[in-house]
Amino acid sequence: MIPSAGRMVFSLLLLTSPLVHAAQSDNTTLGIEIIRAHFQGAGLVPYLLANFTPTALLTATYTGGGIVTPGQLLPKSRTQTAPNLTITPVNMKISLNEKYTLVMVDAWVPGHTDPRGQICHWVVNGVTVQDHSVLTHAGVEVERYRGPTPPSGSGPHRYVILLYAQQFPTVSPPQGSNTLNNNPGFCHLADYVKASNIGPLIAGTYFTVEEGVATFTPSPTSPVVTSTLLASGSSGPSASTTGSVAQHNGAFSSSGNYLTILLAPFLWLLAL
Repeated sequence: MIPSAGRMVFSLLLLTSPLVHAAQSDNTTLGIEIIRAHFQGAGLVPYLLANFTPTALLTATYTGGGIVTPGQLLPKSRTQTAPNLTITPVNMKISLNEKYTLVMVDAWVPGHTDPRGQICHWVVNGVTVQDHSVLTHAGVEVERYRGPTPPSGSGPHRYVILLYAQQFPTVSPPQGSNTLNNNPGFCHLADYVKASNIGPLIAGTYFTVEEGVATFTPSPTSPVVTSTLLASGSSGPSASTTGSVAQHNGAFSSSGNYLTILLAPFLWLLAL
C-alpha cells in the first residue's frame, strides 16, 4: 500500500513541477508588465530613462516592512538604511551569474527638473546575485547608500533603484562630468551610464518619500490599471490578487523549486 501511494505522489509531483514553473513565469511576467506601466505612468519614462524594458523583476525590502510595491509612499525614517534586494528573471533561460551595477537616484517630483541632474543615493559596481539576492558587499561602492531626505514641502520625490548588467569586470566613474565628481551627490544618470559603458538595464523599481505638505501641485501622473494588463495576457491571476503577485513574486518563484527538490528523495524512497 505504501509503495503504491509513494509512487502516485512522486508521479504527481513530477507532473505538477512544470505547471509550477509555468505559473512562476506568468507571475514574473505580470510583475514586469506592472512595473513597466508604473514607470510610464509616473513619468520616469522618458524623464529619467529613454525606455524601460526589464528582463527581470526587482524587489526591495526595507527593515520593518514588507516588499515595497511600485511607487509606494514610505516614511523617511524607514528608508535610512539600505534595503535588501531580490531579483527574479522572467524565465529560467536568463542567467544571473554576471556582475551588475546598482544605482539609486532621486528622480525628483513629477514635472521638476534640476540642471545638476539627479541626486545619487547609491552606486555600487560589481554586485552579484546569489539565490535571487542582490549582494553588494563584494562590490565597489562608488556612492555609499544615503537615505532619502526630501526638503519639507517639496512634494513626493521618486526614488528609483536600477540594476544594470556590467559588460566589463570593472567600471570607472566618468571623468570631467557632473557625475559624482564636480557636484558630489549629483549625477546625470544617462551620462553616467554612457560614459561608464555599463551594460543594459535589466530591472528596476521605485518608491516615493514626502516630507510635509507640498507647497505646489506636481505634474499629474497616470494610475496603473492592473485589470487592463491582465486582460491583455492570455492567462494570469485575477485582478484582486495582482498586488500580492507583484509583492510576493520573489518568494513564490523560489518556493516551488525548493519544495520539489527537498521532497523528491523522500518520495522516491516511498516509491521503492
